[in-house]
Formats: sequence, C-alpha cells, structure tokens
Amino acid sequence: MKCKIIAAIAMLTAASCGYAAEQEVPMNLVSADGKEVSIGKITIQETPYGLLFTPALHSLSEGIHGFHVHEKGNCAPALKDGKPVAALSAGGHFDPKNTGKHLGPWS
Repeated sequence: MKCKIIAAIAMLTAASCGYAAEQEVPMNLVSADGKEVSIGKITIQETPYGLLFTPALHSLSEGIHGFHVHEKGNCAPALKDGKPVAALSAGGHFDPKNTGKHLGPWS
C-alpha cells in the first residue's frame, strides 16, 4: 500500500518567507516510492496574529484534512533502518519549543 504524505510544506519554506507579506508554496503528494504529484499550493501570509496558511488544493479525498509543518524544506527520500523512506529528509515535525508533543499551538 502506498503511504501518501502531503509534502513540501516545511519549516524551511515558512522561514523563507522572511519578512515577505505573502509566499506561495507548491504542494505535492508523495507516494511511498518517492513519486511526487502536484496537488495545488498553500499561500502563507504574515498577519498581526502569526502566519495564516490558506490552501488551494485539489485531488484529495472528500472530508476534513489536517496538516503539519516539518523541520526542513527537503522532501527527498532518506534511509531509515537501511531502507529508503519517501520524504523522510523533511525531518520531524516543527516543534520550536521542544515540547516533544504532537499538538497544535493552542493545546
């Protein structure tokens, strides 16, 4: 079974916004074998309250979807236990306060 990961949104991408008011980030679906298919874009805007992520995505199943930001902007495969894993180069989930928790900022 293909493990699909929404990729290409990573901390490096968010950080690359710098002081820009708006940044568009291409979004790809990455299969377990590392093949990428474009599924749209996410626009990141600076606001007085923090960053606003606005998706413009297609080709997803119906229903509610969530997302997370990774530490790095590299979605290339990497080795885990000697086996290649698609998009593993993105690193872990962005956790600037090193909480070790898989929660949102309001939790």
